[in-house]
Amino acid sequence: MSPDIVAIKAQRIITPLQDLRASVVLVAGSKIQAVARAENIGVPESARVVDAGGLIVAPGFIDLHHLGALGAYAAEGPEAVRTIAQYLVRTGATGWLPTIGTAEGIKGVVEAMGQGTGGSEVLGLHMEGPFLAPKRIRGHEVVDQHLRLPSVDGFREFAEAAAGQLKIMGIAPELDGALDVISEMRRLGVVSAAAHTKATYERFMRAVEVGLRHVTHTFNVMSGLHHRAPGVVDAVLTCDQVTAELIADGFHVSPVAMDVLVRCKGPSQIAVITDNVPLAGLPDGTYEMFGRKAVKEDGVSRMVGTTPDQDHTMAGSEWPMNANLQNLVHRVGVPFAQAIRMATLTPATIVDVDRHKGSIEPGKDADLVAIDEQFNVHWTMVKGEMRFEADAASFERGASIRMTDQALA
Repeated sequence: MSPDIVAIKAQRIITPLQDLRASVVLVAGSKIQAVARAENIGVPESARVVDAGGLIVAPGFIDLHHLGALGAYAAEGPEAVRTIAQYLVRTGATGWLPTIGTAEGIKGVVEAMGQGTGGSEVLGLHMEGPFLAPKRIRGHEVVDQHLRLPSVDGFREFAEAAAGQLKIMGIAPELDGALDVISEMRRLGVVSAAAHTKATYERFMRAVEVGLRHVTHTFNVMSGLHHRAPGVVDAVLTCDQVTAELIADGFHVSPVAMDVLVRCKGPSQIAVITDNVPLAGLPDGTYEMFGRKAVKEDGVSRMVGTTPDQDHTMAGSEWPMNANLQNLVHRVGVPFAQAIRMATLTPATIVDVDRHKGSIEPGKDADLVAIDEQFNVHWTMVKGEMRFEADAASFERGASIRMTDQALA
């Protein structure tokens, strides 16, 4: 029996390799059947028509680095993963990598993948640790307690527990044993990412030689740009063999630094991420997070210290993917389609799911989002199933993720 056909009409469709006007996407079941200008495509009489009107239809966003939302942390188990996934479709994200720091959360993520989430699809696992350099920054003491030196055996244990779903693993290249682990990651097909690192340029490039291919939240928690003593940032900007994550919330990285990264790397080598922690989607206020008091204000969480000089340590971003993209377009000047690519095809390519994710092409999964020029999300489709729809009333209630109000009703 042939699958039902859905014809999605829109004044603008960004694939993102093409920017099509007055066009149609045909969806058959969970797959994209065709995409073309309206006059060049035949819509079956039996097709159900979804008229997006003046909205922009694009591939669903893919967030490679997301720890939590609505008070839930991905490492807490399948229910937490599902809670986060159902929040993420409101932000236009159709796929994501739950990000955890220790082995304890692996089983729950894998279980959620098998069960499904009813929201954004889990595409694999991102481990941000435990092979990281101590930050020694106030507010991160809890994280630092779980750090350990890299070992090939330890990495293999994580990879085996993840049952083939470990996609990205962060590591500080300067640590003893790191190069051996990076080499083993490459052998097993896991993307190794320089993360929470104070490495020199020379050490970073040695890691690239043995297999390092990615960089976690560029500019943040790494040795910075220096004209006489180059560090990780210098290497990221000049090394074409590595891709780069970017938290584009406007707080973690200034628009000027974002512009530098985009000019040096281009949209095919940058993945926009949220790096959201569990306060994402909650109203501003004071909460407990990771066993510490945290204050969320203006979309940024800051830890409360035990003394006045320890206050205000930035603990994570709470801005959603669509807000990050709005910043890139309206504050940095990145062309609309290029910004979309950095949240779709580029991250899909980094974790090797671009054969069926990341762009609007025949045969790929029907993961689609309808947005306006301000990146407000009007509906989100995952594998041909509409998983979020916002009407005018829901915008008024704050049920969709709008730029003017990050809190959910």
